[in-house]
Amino acid sequence: MKLVIVESPNKVAKIKSFLGSDYRVAASFGHVRDLPSTGDLAVKFEGGNIFPAYAALERSARRIKELRELAGKADEVFLATDPDREGEAIAWHVSRLLGEQNYRRVVFHSITKAEVRKAMENTRPLDAHLIDAQQARRVLDRVVGWVVSPTLRKVSKDARSAGRVQSVALRLVAEREKEIGKHRAVDYFVLAARLEKSGAPPPFAARLITWKSHPLGQRLRDPALAERTVAWAKTVPWRVLSCDRRDASRNAPPPFTTATIQQAASVRLGLNPDATMRLLQSLFEDGTITYHRTDSTALSPEALADARALIAREFPPEYLPKSAVVHATKAANAQEAHEAIRPTRPQTGPDAQGPGDAGRLYRLIWQRFIACQMTPGRDQITTIDVACAPDSWKAPKGDSAPMGVFQAKGKVTLFDGWRKLAGDDATEELKKKGKKDEGSDDDESEGELPMLDAGDALNLLDIAALKRSSKPPPRFTQASLIKRLEAEGVGRPSTYAATMRVILERGYVKEDGRKLRATDLGRAVTDFLVRHYTGNFIDTDYTARLEDALDKIARGEASWEKVVTEASFAVVELARGAGLWYDPLSPRPPRS
Repeated sequence: MKLVIVESPNKVAKIKSFLGSDYRVAASFGHVRDLPSTGDLAVKFEGGNIFPAYAALERSARRIKELRELAGKADEVFLATDPDREGEAIAWHVSRLLGEQNYRRVVFHSITKAEVRKAMENTRPLDAHLIDAQQARRVLDRVVGWVVSPTLRKVSKDARSAGRVQSVALRLVAEREKEIGKHRAVDYFVLAARLEKSGAPPPFAARLITWKSHPLGQRLRDPALAERTVAWAKTVPWRVLSCDRRDASRNAPPPFTTATIQQAASVRLGLNPDATMRLLQSLFEDGTITYHRTDSTALSPEALADARALIAREFPPEYLPKSAVVHATKAANAQEAHEAIRPTRPQTGPDAQGPGDAGRLYRLIWQRFIACQMTPGRDQITTIDVACAPDSWKAPKGDSAPMGVFQAKGKVTLFDGWRKLAGDDATEELKKKGKKDEGSDDDESEGELPMLDAGDALNLLDIAALKRSSKPPPRFTQASLIKRLEAEGVGRPSTYAATMRVILERGYVKEDGRKLRATDLGRAVTDFLVRHYTGNFIDTDYTARLEDALDKIARGEASWEKVVTEASFAVVELARGAGLWYDPLSPRPPRS
């Protein structure tokens, strides 16, 4: 008998059906061992070595007993936990609790018959580097939480915890709250003209961008001056300075990663990251999508062939590129170079999961996957610069210049390409959302603009001074905060949902209409941490460098004990200054 151990019981029946009667499939039900939640730090630092005192979880006792009995009867034991650092560590913890066996590590990137059988034919030993990276992360999180959290009692009895990633996320929200509180609205005026060349429609709108050769932007603040300028502009000639027309290519966005699917699901479907991760887990366990904890945009050759075959079948020839589209990935770890999130059976179509949130999320994944292999779109971009009162002002160098320059921008779609399937807003969802939230006065480009020649005279049809008010920076949403954390290199995409949940449950942040607002407690905690722990985990650049060190550990390029020891004692030194009355890391190791 051969025993296959997976994490989730939801996978057992499906995997068993793929393997046959020679195999027994059982579940660990997630983590089986961890650092104890009560008592002391449970980590010792001695002579440059680290000794985490892991203990079996009480809830796993019965399960471990059953697995140990099954393993004792098995010829081989396959550890088939999830294909990431966490899964590698769970497999290792299971092996430590079950005792000496003939263990093989097997990795399923999707729960399909072909993938499962292929994985069973390509087993490997446990990856010590991935295990070390997860241990490093766990011990660091323990040290920061265990050492720093007690110091927060100086802030409030309700200040319950601090953490490497949660405290940085909280700081971003709290500092944004401060920026918003400091903002004072300023009224200003935007000069907008409507113009036309006789006999060359359509009319078009243009806005003042330069006055006396100086960029004006949006900050004409004097209402009397704005009105005088409008009245004056009606009396002077208008002429085309330049008209530029060019074609622009719009490439398809890459397939989803863990971070980008959380962002897109929030913006497009209104799902918070926690709900998105639960739905992704169920879709993965059902064999519908590939593994959903990934920062890779890579696709397998088989997946590329499936996408291209579908495009060739369902779309006109011009929508299929001559060769497969390769999207660059940011993933640095070869051991963790999974595929992007994609459907395992794209030929079943976008509605294979039916209605409901799971179906809507699957449709989003399916559309992005197929669209990423379609032909780029093409747009025609036209920019017209218009002189108001041309040659009426002497520039400092003595050249004649217009008193004011107005600008018009237009965009016409020449070929929709991938947008035929995914829509124009399938890329940079948060950028567009953010622009709207900030109350930007940059209207969307007009459609078709006339092709004009420099020197063409124009008729002024209308001009007005539009009153506007400066806006504070927008509050983060869960989606935009995740985007910021990812951009800063803080945390892992697979943990972002948990980070959002923690800062909300701790009462550090409130969510009002999907906007994150730092509470008084959250702001007080951030102020305290910044005051005492600057230069350490509370800073985004430090936390990003530590994430990079963890990645190096996973690649076997750094010692996990050296990285963790140095980072841990740096935290302790700062905690002492914050009033920590005991040393949880005794005995202290020699400095390297």
